[in-house]
Amino acid sequence: MMKQILVAPVVLGVTLLSGQAPAPARQASMDDLVTEVRALRADIQQMADASIRAQLLVARLQVQEQRIAGITKQLTETEEQMRALDGARNPFLAEMLKNLDKEPTEPGEVNLFAGMKAQLEKIENGDPVLKERQASLARLLSEEQARWVAFNAQLEELERAVIAAKRR
Repeated sequence: MMKQILVAPVVLGVTLLSGQAPAPARQASMDDLVTEVRALRADIQQMADASIRAQLLVARLQVQEQRIAGITKQLTETEEQMRALDGARNPFLAEMLKNLDKEPTEPGEVNLFAGMKAQLEKIENGDPVLKERQASLARLLSEEQARWVAFNAQLEELERAVIAAKRR
């Protein structure tokens, strides 16, 4: 029994002395664990940043779509007004304008047909204000559609980055 008691401290001492070697291996695994936790934190932060960016881009895209819809509606209304003017034209309109110009007016007399003549000229020549508005709205629509395409491209780029990050 005495032998067993003496052998146990010797085995324990040898184990303790040789036990110092595994300590660096344990420390290395702890360093690896800390590195992995830091990498996970970085990935979570990157995903959170991507999520916020995606939400902002989606909101901008929705606002852009609303702008485009509003401009499209205005452009449609303007074109309808122009078509209405075109529909009001008739072959006798030019003749009426010529006849109104021929009627003599006396120096003190108010021209009763002046308003009618202006309206007929507007119909005959088209409304320059409507034409300018149409051109302006068409330019604006083109610019807003280009912005929409840019926002959409940014969303697609973000999507590709997220997919690439998941593959790693």
